[in-house]
Amino acid sequence: MELKEASLRERKIYYHEEWKEKDVPEFIVERIGEREFAFDHDGNGYNDRYKGFEKIGLFSDFLVKNFPYAVCTSVSYYSKPKNREDWRGAELVFDIDAKDLAVKTCDCKESKVCEKCLFEAKEIVLNIKDTLVQDLGIKRLFAVYSGRGYHLRAVDDEVLPLERRSEILEYVTGSKRPKDLFLSQGYSAVYRKMFILTFNKIREKNLPFSKNITDTLLSEKNSIISKLMSCHADFLDIKGIGSKTKNDFMGHIQKINGSLVDGKVTVDVKRILRLPSTLHSKVSMKCVEIKNLEIFDPLKDAIPKFVNEREE
Repeated sequence: MELKEASLRERKIYYHEEWKEKDVPEFIVERIGEREFAFDHDGNGYNDRYKGFEKIGLFSDFLVKNFPYAVCTSVSYYSKPKNREDWRGAELVFDIDAKDLAVKTCDCKESKVCEKCLFEAKEIVLNIKDTLVQDLGIKRLFAVYSGRGYHLRAVDDEVLPLERRSEILEYVTGSKRPKDLFLSQGYSAVYRKMFILTFNKIREKNLPFSKNITDTLLSEKNSIISKLMSCHADFLDIKGIGSKTKNDFMGHIQKINGSLVDGKVTVDVKRILRLPSTLHSKVSMKCVEIKNLEIFDPLKDAIPKFVNEREE
């Protein structure tokens, strides 16, 4: 399936015939009057910003009338969203974009996505979601397919005023080495989980070492992962791999894990994100709230009807 750009006619068809007001998620609707809205009308960027809608019906009328190229809303709440005044807190957001993954098993060209890398992005999302819920106690967490990746959006009252969001980012991505790597629970367990997730996908081109060292690490991959899962302190005791290489290898994995999520999105409380239910016109896919992340398939569940008609 070719994910090509939607035409003006196709956008009009989508918003007039397929888009439904009820598809806007409840977590957006419940405080819609406190959010800033931004629109890209022609594919040249969000130059129509600082809009506000007191009710979902007013937004619906605007959307159907203008059928924009892209639509975003703020992750923050304001008493005066048109001026972004009187900040009332912001969602805690994690943005995982399939096209930007540093390590993936497909051969997608830059800025392109395929079924494989979309699946691998979803794997990352599932792991981060598990950490947010199990370790950090997040209760109101929503998963969104953005058109070329995923957003996790936490709207619990307790997270809205958070300031030190970068520390949470480090925790959920496993991008900082713990003092005790082998504690059975907490951050050590998250670190091991994310280390394994990344190392499993690493190929020769992803390692910055000599061919001999790279071949050795890859040939011992299953053993390293098995020992790490079993909390063996000697998981990197491999013939030909010295202490410096071990340290460099772990640092390299941590660096990759630090890039799994777009950190700028997490720490920027003034960020705008694509609105679920609207069209990602660049690739002719829907941005949708995901009800069941485990079974979600973007190439089935996020394809507008006009794309299938286009292929016919």
